Amino acid sequence: MVLYDIFFILFSIIYLPYLILKGKAHRDFSQRFGKLPQAFKEASLSRPVWVHAVSVGEVLAAKNFVEKLTATPEGVKVVLSTTTKTGNAVAQNVLGKDILKFYFPLDLSFAVRRAVDLINPRLMVIMETEIWPNLILELSGRKIPIVLLNGRISNKSFEGYRRIKFLFGDIFKRIDMFSMQTDKDAERIKALGAPEKNVIITGSMKFDIDLRENVTRSKSELGIDESSLLIIAGSTHPGEEEVILGVYGKLAKEFQDLRLLIAPRHIDRVGSIKNLIEQKGFKAVALSEFIKRGRKNPVLGDTVLILDTLGELRHLYRLATIVFMGGSLVRRGGHNLAEPAVFAKPILFGPHMFNFRDMARSFLEDNAAIEVKNSKELFNTLKILVKEGDKRAVLGSNAKKLIEKNKGATDRNICEVKKFI
Repeated sequence: MVLYDIFFILFSIIYLPYLILKGKAHRDFSQRFGKLPQAFKEASLSRPVWVHAVSVGEVLAAKNFVEKLTATPEGVKVVLSTTTKTGNAVAQNVLGKDILKFYFPLDLSFAVRRAVDLINPRLMVIMETEIWPNLILELSGRKIPIVLLNGRISNKSFEGYRRIKFLFGDIFKRIDMFSMQTDKDAERIKALGAPEKNVIITGSMKFDIDLRENVTRSKSELGIDESSLLIIAGSTHPGEEEVILGVYGKLAKEFQDLRLLIAPRHIDRVGSIKNLIEQKGFKAVALSEFIKRGRKNPVLGDTVLILDTLGELRHLYRLATIVFMGGSLVRRGGHNLAEPAVFAKPILFGPHMFNFRDMARSFLEDNAAIEVKNSKELFNTLKILVKEGDKRAVLGSNAKKLIEKNKGATDRNICEVKKFI
């Protein structure tokens, strides 16, 4: 893997200025070279399970798994790595202090070796499909089992992996279990070189939404009258807010009791979204600012709320009248429909749900969500749903039933993983 290391180092040198400009080269970035927090040296971990969850969605999917695994009679210790700052922040927020969190090392031989030396895991659990050759070779060389959970392979990823299949054939053979979401994902991973005997299908863990810690909210806490209708645009990306604001501007003229909350996927965009809202002729209020001011002044139709804190969106979905799922009007692949569906909310999404293709298809087949292809369809569909409470109720009820029907992947994966502990 010397050539791979050289390529990775050259790529990192080129990529570093981008990370600095984007503010992603944070103060804990040294952890990505295997220099882990002091807490790892002080804790008596006794060969923990290392779980890797790249970002927010994977962290939330891993949450139930980690909590259930640590609650087993075996008393397993777990450490969790993430790649993104937002993923790390959410992990710090939703997982207890007994779960040590750190940034995933860059896939350089010396970095992964240093991390593995310090952690000395009994098992490596990789959420979804993160294939890092040096890490896998290092773990396999030490006879540490490796399992891939909640595995999925999008059309784009499949084509990419197929082009470099010759590099990954041996790597895939070193992974002890591939727990895939669907039949199609299983067929794809086998086509890329995963041994058939190591591939199982357990469903999607993203259906397993944990409501035990759900915080009870009220619209009045957001400055919104309880009788008002609230549209939540969740996990939005650049290019979507402008469309949503244009649609909302037309709807607000007709429906005086309609309100809008925008929750960007990345909260570092709050400033630019605030400017965009004001350019569209609305007042923009960040939710944290509103709360700091003692929730003075009601939020009226000329004001758009912005969620500017991490870990809150899944609680706020309970208050929505209608949810639009972001990352789907632009080519970002969408986000987890189960989060609002568990509250029986009517959901709209755009045509680009490729990261959740099977979930999106199930929602459409069960009349549990509506796909809108553009701003015109978004406007027309929202107008119908704002007017017709019965249609909202049917969509929301179907969404809740779909969640109930598909739950259980986390428990199935716990049973499979325990075989390696």
